[in-house]
Amino acid sequence: MDYAMKKGISLSTLRRHIKANKVVYRVEGGRYLLCDEARGFSADADIGSRGGDSAVISHLNSQLQQAREEIAELKTLIAFYEESRPSRLDV
Repeated sequence: MDYAMKKGISLSTLRRHIKANKVVYRVEGGRYLLCDEARGFSADADIGSRGGDSAVISHLNSQLQQAREEIAELKTLIAFYEESRPSRLDV
């Protein structure tokens, strides 16, 4: 996931790139190690690493919280505009 985030692509796109041999990788112990130009093959760029999962979950939770806050703001705006618009009977 770290590799996908660094490259700005989704995990599913990264998997498609691996399948199409567009990414340099090797498999060790059932785990895919991706070649990062700066560091070479690294366990930090491992798709299946458990350490990366907690970082991804934390990132997704942060995005979820942001989305919830935006939704609350939008609901407030909708309520405001619905109250302030003239009804058809008033015109």
